[in-house]
Amino acid sequence: MQRPGARSVPIALLTLIVAGGVSGEEEEALPVPAPVREEPIEEFPVLGMRTGIFGDSPAAFSSSALVDDFDAEGKRLEELLALQPGVQIRRFGGPGSPSEISIRGSTGSQVGVRVDGVRVNSVLSGSSNLSQFCLGLLDAVEVSRGGGSIQAGGGSIGGVVSLKTRRPGPEPVNRIQFTASAFDTFEVTALRTARAEHLEYTAGYCGFTTEGDYRFAPAVIRVATQPPTDRPITTRINNERVRHSANIGLGTNLGRRSHIRLHDYLTYSSHGEPGLDAGNDPLAGQNPFAHGRDVHNLARLEWTAEDLGAFGTAFEASLHHRYQRNQFSDPGTSESDEPVNLTTRVHSFGGKVQDAWRGHRLGIDHDFSLRVDARHDLVEGTERSAIGRSTVGVSLQEDARLLDERVVVVPAFRAEWTEGFDTAWLPGLGIVLSPVSWLRLKGNVQRSFRAPSFDELYLPDKGFIRGNPTLDAETALNADAGLEFVFDVIGPIRDLRFEGNVFLQDIDDSIVWVPISLRTVAPVNTGPAEVRGYELALSLTVTRFLRIFANHIGLESESVRTGLPLVGRAESETNLRIELGERRVWKLVGELQHTGRIPASPSGSRWLPARSVWNASASVNLAGVDALGLHRWLGELWLYAALNNIGDVAVRDLLFFPQPGRNGHLGFQVQW
Repeated sequence: MQRPGARSVPIALLTLIVAGGVSGEEEEALPVPAPVREEPIEEFPVLGMRTGIFGDSPAAFSSSALVDDFDAEGKRLEELLALQPGVQIRRFGGPGSPSEISIRGSTGSQVGVRVDGVRVNSVLSGSSNLSQFCLGLLDAVEVSRGGGSIQAGGGSIGGVVSLKTRRPGPEPVNRIQFTASAFDTFEVTALRTARAEHLEYTAGYCGFTTEGDYRFAPAVIRVATQPPTDRPITTRINNERVRHSANIGLGTNLGRRSHIRLHDYLTYSSHGEPGLDAGNDPLAGQNPFAHGRDVHNLARLEWTAEDLGAFGTAFEASLHHRYQRNQFSDPGTSESDEPVNLTTRVHSFGGKVQDAWRGHRLGIDHDFSLRVDARHDLVEGTERSAIGRSTVGVSLQEDARLLDERVVVVPAFRAEWTEGFDTAWLPGLGIVLSPVSWLRLKGNVQRSFRAPSFDELYLPDKGFIRGNPTLDAETALNADAGLEFVFDVIGPIRDLRFEGNVFLQDIDDSIVWVPISLRTVAPVNTGPAEVRGYELALSLTVTRFLRIFANHIGLESESVRTGLPLVGRAESETNLRIELGERRVWKLVGELQHTGRIPASPSGSRWLPARSVWNASASVNLAGVDALGLHRWLGELWLYAALNNIGDVAVRDLLFFPQPGRNGHLGFQVQW
């Protein structure tokens, strides 16, 4: 059971790593004429330093994570993303409940989320529900922080998240994972990737179910002229959820230089809609009857070609269709309530053509890229007349590399036409300085843009949530500057990486969902807003058994008109992850996440308290234990156990959406 208002201890440090060793070349032994007596050789340990070398990286500050590095921990996508620098996750409940990402204090609608290059933000809400994506079907996750509208299109004021699904390698891979968790929560993933002659294919399934009936401490409601409302511990009701996801991919080469691939990602979910826990009745204002059913399908056909001479070095053309159907029903909680039955359908048709050219002029290496993208969104439903909106964008970017790539200048520009709004002209400039191979200085400035989503404009009134047709589009100026350095070896430390930067966002007419009454939330333009902050990230490896990753973000955000903080932006967040073990055989993981206070109302009168949440897990790969002999049939056989929120802290990211206290899970993962 949670302890309401538990006091948390601030800490500054965080998580993750790349485990790696330093390999040396073996000298070839010289032949000897005859056997000789070997003399003992005295060995002296040498602790030195070896600088690292950066890979090819854009000017933007970014991070990436391989899903396989988190094997046998039972993590979900939102939990992995929460470990990345500059990222905060807003959860609207427990396991399986909607969750969205915030980057550098952005709203969820200000972060572009892409699956294999296709934007999947909901046309209805503008944001992307991370709980719809099964981590076991993904291969890697990349996060680019700061304005990304030029590269990824409008809506990426805070940054861009790129999810990459698994694709076949040289050998077939079969994987099954099963996790059983608290609150009658179960998740299973099955995946196969393989090649059959000239055809490559991927087939995956992920199933999830939960009762979601955890107990929680209701938020304490404070009114200036009255004492705090005393409300008892309550159970989250009508919170059961079922989700099925499938991922299918087919691809083949067309000659030696081109490839064609068809990809489809489908998700179906059925779930209760408990709503806000904002009442003083025995159910705490929760709705015991409302229910929702959602279908999401993303289909994409992609053709890529390389080394086409005058026609470019990396050409890509793609078409996609995204379908979304949302059903919501609520018979009402009293005789005076009108029953609600809503069905909304969304079709998004889109395409993209992009090409890149490389050249060398005047002692400068040039990488030039051109992208044209377009889509048409169509919404219709029970209480909506058909609404359509078209968007067309053209992007240009140049990477100019000079002085042996010690200086990289990245000018960029995008023009975006969104039906019903003024044309957005979005210039940008990035600079990267690398005085030595292990040090990089970076800076970026860029304009960003986001048109309101259909729900923000026209969402039918569901009682606890509704739209606002008077909204204006968001525009923003993003800027950041900082440094990165990397060392392969410093004495016993390996793979040492550090990043530090400062950033700012000046946003016009930021759109935020806020409570407009005790029972209803709606989006409003907060007017001009400023977000300022800094980020720190550190990762290192000590021998092959100890890996440490830590990061911290400090944030200040306020409305220029009122001087009050923006709703939902935590003042700070710190992550620390310590991983002990031989990664492919066994590991023990400890994690800490400290979140600062979160303003919960536009008036500044309500705040969610700071908290510290501890998690731990242990896992062993039985196939990695040679004595058992399982490696002859299996590549991996992991058994794992984890305990989350060990301190049983009362956790909320939003005022009336409680999360569970202490909970655990057990599972296994097998691969062959």
